[in-house]
Amino acid sequence: MISPTNRKILQYGLALISLVIIMTMPDVIMGLLFEVVHFFFELLFIIFEWVESTLDKLIEHLFHTELHETQIIVFYLIVGIVLLPLYYLWRMLKRLFYWSKETLPLKWMLYKTQAIFYWQDLSSFDKIKWIAITVVAIYLASFLFM
Repeated sequence: MISPTNRKILQYGLALISLVIIMTMPDVIMGLLFEVVHFFFELLFIIFEWVESTLDKLIEHLFHTELHETQIIVFYLIVGIVLLPLYYLWRMLKRLFYWSKETLPLKWMLYKTQAIFYWQDLSSFDKIKWIAITVVAIYLASFLFM
């Protein structure tokens, strides 16, 4: 079992190594990220093709239809299968929009007030530390989004 101090050293070490990797090889990191996203879209496409092919064979076998009728039936079946979750997603997003419209301005005012009070309570050294951390974060972000 790792002691809490060793765990903290390990966490800081991994964070430092990650920062060094991100700063020295941002193009490799972004390329890897794009490749992972591309892989998941390819996987989604393969699953969709498999479902469509299975539905084609199933409908053709069950209803003894020709190719064109099978394709029309499968198309409308897939449209129906996709539209039902999209309808529920639309309803959920409407509720989320109205909830956020009511609560976010209140939360913004609360967090803004807390931040102002926190900043006023900080010492000059702590303020300089916050500014330095912000500058480093902006520097790293500029490397990531080049």
